[in-house]
Amino acid sequence: LAACAATRHDGSSGTSAAIDPPPADIEQMMLQQAEGAMAPPARSQAGPEPIASSPPPEEETVPEDLFTVYLLDKKGYLAPMTLRIGRDHTSASESLEARAETVLQWLTADPQRMDQLPDGFTAPLPEGMKAEKISVDPDSGTVSIEFEGTFPVMQAALERKMIEALVWSMTELPGIEKVKLSAGSEPIRTLPASRLPLDEVLTRGIGINIESIRGVHVSDSMAVTLYFSARSENGDGYFVPVTRLVSRTSDRMKAALEELMKGPADPVSLQNVWLPGFVIDGLESSPDTVSVSLRNKDWTPDQALPADMLESLVLTTTEAAGAPRVKVAVNGTDTFLDTENRSYQRPVNRPVAVNMPES
Repeated sequence: LAACAATRHDGSSGTSAAIDPPPADIEQMMLQQAEGAMAPPARSQAGPEPIASSPPPEEETVPEDLFTVYLLDKKGYLAPMTLRIGRDHTSASESLEARAETVLQWLTADPQRMDQLPDGFTAPLPEGMKAEKISVDPDSGTVSIEFEGTFPVMQAALERKMIEALVWSMTELPGIEKVKLSAGSEPIRTLPASRLPLDEVLTRGIGINIESIRGVHVSDSMAVTLYFSARSENGDGYFVPVTRLVSRTSDRMKAALEELMKGPADPVSLQNVWLPGFVIDGLESSPDTVSVSLRNKDWTPDQALPADMLESLVLTTTEAAGAPRVKVAVNGTDTFLDTENRSYQRPVNRPVAVNMPES
C-alpha cells in the first residue's frame, strides 16, 4: 500500500487480538458531544515569527474513480483505504448521492467484492445491509442514509466500528461534514446491542479507533486524532487514525502533536512514526496553512527525514486544525528531503488519497 498517495508536493510486523472497545462512559461522551467536539479552538498559539505567507493553495479535487472507505484490518482497527473503482463503475460518480451509494456498497460485506479489497481488510458493515434512500444536502454538507428494515443486531464492539466507518467514509466525500442515519423512517438514536445513544447528526467528532486512556477525566477532556503506522501481514504499510482523549487545553494542534510524539498505546499493532530528539519548536496558523517548526540539536539538513513521520505529521495536523496544508521547517530551515526524496520547501497539502493500494 502507498501510505499517502496523491499528495501534492511542490518541488515490524506484529500480531495481536482485536482491540478492546473503549469504556461506555468514553463512548457515550464521544457520541453525545460529537457536534463540535473535534473542531479546533480559537487559534492563538504562541510561537516563532510566522513563516512568510505562501501562494493560495491549488484546488484539490478527488478523481472521479477514487473512493476512500474505512475498512477493518485484522487487528480490529479501521483504516482509510482509497480504492480505484473500475471503469464499469464510473457512472456512480455522476452525483454526490451516487458517490455516497458507492461508498456504502464498498463498506458492506459482499462475497463478490472480497477479492477486490486490500489483503487483510474486511468491510465493516454486515452482508445484506442496504439503504432504502440516500440523500445529500450540499448547503448543510449532510448525507442522510435511511436503511431498509430494522438496524441489524451485532456485537456491541462491531456496532461502534460500523458507525465510525460510516461517518468517516461519508465525510471523505467533497463538501460533506455531517451524517444522519435512520431505519424504518425513524432516526437511529440508540444502538441495539450496546444501547449506546446516537446524536441525530453525526460528525467526525465521534472519533475513530478510540483509545481507553487511564488518568484522563472524561468530563474535562478533549479528543485528538493521531495517525500511526501499521503493517499488513505481507509487509505493506498503511496509516491508522486513532482518537485519544487528553486533558482539555486551548491549543489543540500542539496537544495532538505532543500525543503523536508519545506514540501509540498499542505498540504491538501500531508503530511510532516519530524519531527521538525532535520536538515542537513553534506553531503558527492561517486560514489555509499550519506552519510547524521542529527542532533537533543533532539533525542536519543533509539527513533525510522519514517519510512516514512527515506524512503522519501532515495528517494529524490538518485533522486537528481543519487547515488543508502544512508548512514544515526543522531547525529554522525548510531545505531538506524525506526518505522518498520529496521536498518540503513549499507547503504540503493534506492528501486526497490515503493508503492507496498499489495496482
